[in-house]
Amino acid sequence: MKFFSLFLAVLALCFMVAASSVSIVSIVGAEPMKVKPIKTSSDNRYEQFLDGTILDKDSKLMWMSYDYWQMEHNWVNWYTANEYVQRINNKKFAGYSDWRLPSVEEATTLYERRKRNTDKDGDKIFIDSLFPKGAGWSTWTSDQKQNKAFVVSFKDEGGKSYQDKVAATDAFLRLVRRP
Repeated sequence: MKFFSLFLAVLALCFMVAASSVSIVSIVGAEPMKVKPIKTSSDNRYEQFLDGTILDKDSKLMWMSYDYWQMEHNWVNWYTANEYVQRINNKKFAGYSDWRLPSVEEATTLYERRKRNTDKDGDKIFIDSLFPKGAGWSTWTSDQKQNKAFVVSFKDEGGKSYQDKVAATDAFLRLVRRP
């Protein structure tokens, strides 16, 4: 009988250790667990999640669903855009603290001439319709040179141009992270 009680005690201890190990792994893991997407783009490239993010399965980038204009209802210069990144990271938007301005190459991946969406003025922009309507028509990027930084456009033929970091207040911002 003593042997059986000892056996049950050891077995119970093993289950408790195993259960706590699973909990520790999920707590220590770098990424919050993603649930199934709530919506997928027609070409299956993008997945939208309830936490306000959109995953680009081709580029492996995670974008904020809404851009600065949609969230703040204001233009943004490059310096304010960088301050906004800090605020979003301090708030751990969607559970992450590594949001940033996209590079020119990353921002350019959003532009697709065959895709249709509408900007804040109701004009055509060429990003997937999974992104909410009413966004800005461009985004600041992290690529900079002295007092200018690149802005990538989602209007017309797309493209990129250097804008003054302070004076170009009619620019927008969409944040990104790499999962």
